[in-house]
Amino acid sequence: MSARYTLQQHPAFSDPLTKEDLYTLVARGSLARGEMCIDEDTGLTHTVGELVSGMRRPSQPRLDRPAYREISPDADGYEEEEIIEEVEEEDAEEDDNDYTPSGEVILHHAHPSWLGYTKALFLCILLIIAGGLLFVIQLEYAVIALLCASSTFIAIGISRYSHDYIITRERVELIWGIIGRSSKEARICDIRSIDVYESGLKGLLGLGTIDFSTAANAGIEVQFKDMRQAHEVKDLVRKLQRGGPVTDD
Repeated sequence: MSARYTLQQHPAFSDPLTKEDLYTLVARGSLARGEMCIDEDTGLTHTVGELVSGMRRPSQPRLDRPAYREISPDADGYEEEEIIEEVEEEDAEEDDNDYTPSGEVILHHAHPSWLGYTKALFLCILLIIAGGLLFVIQLEYAVIALLCASSTFIAIGISRYSHDYIITRERVELIWGIIGRSSKEARICDIRSIDVYESGLKGLLGLGTIDFSTAANAGIEVQFKDMRQAHEVKDLVRKLQRGGPVTDD
């Protein structure tokens, strides 16, 4: 007898489910990989993503219809072949996605744009030009100037890649740090307002700042700075709030 699992605090699926049931629900987008469930046999708690990771579509040609499946009264019922094809297509799409440590599908993952460091990049260019001119005058000074330019560029890269902007179906999250990683997040359903600011030179370069505020906090909860396509990211979060279909980035 296969193990059965009960979802925690999920009123839509209160009955125990098998791994195959969990897999099918995740493939259809009805269940997030980050949901917690309890093994009925051992009492241990797992995420759905841990249980279905690496699974393939159940080999049975027909799946038992669990009690949680909703069918409209005037419908003739689902064709099993169509259901299986949908599961295969969605599973193939999800295989290409990245996941958070908790098993959530990452819909959008970005870093601050290189153009957000305009002053530092301008300084780097000046140092390179100075290094080229100093080759004619004094080689040692030229080497120093080029080393400073390299150090500046490396510092820009470290700063950029130490900030991660992540959007899943359940939350927006800012992660920063090099050795010790810190994070701030806000649940999609709790976001009260989304403000986008594009101004000055950065606005001309297509960069914007996105502020996410929640009802639980009067201030800014999560901020994405120097992002490209800031308005498109805002629209993505709004679609998630409405429960509409989204395209994974």
